[in-house]
Amino acid sequence: MNGTYHHTNIIKVGKSKGVCIPKEYLLDLGKDVVLEKTKEGVLIRPTHDVAPLKDWEKLFAAADKSPEPELAEWDITLEDGIA
Repeated sequence: MNGTYHHTNIIKVGKSKGVCIPKEYLLDLGKDVVLEKTKEGVLIRPTHDVAPLKDWEKLFAAADKSPEPELAEWDITLEDGIA
């Protein structure tokens, strides 16, 4: 649906605010979405490119734990006794 636009209004939803999203847009998004604040507004995208919470522990365990090169210099600073 790139390049298509739909005008809508912000409405009251309980004690919050929301927008009505056309059904054809929702079919492309799926059930779970991520909201991202950008300089142009709010981006709504499917969560398929964000790992499910249940997988995070496995992802963190597999992550590279070696220090970043620019952060390794901080260890030297701590050893010189100047704080």
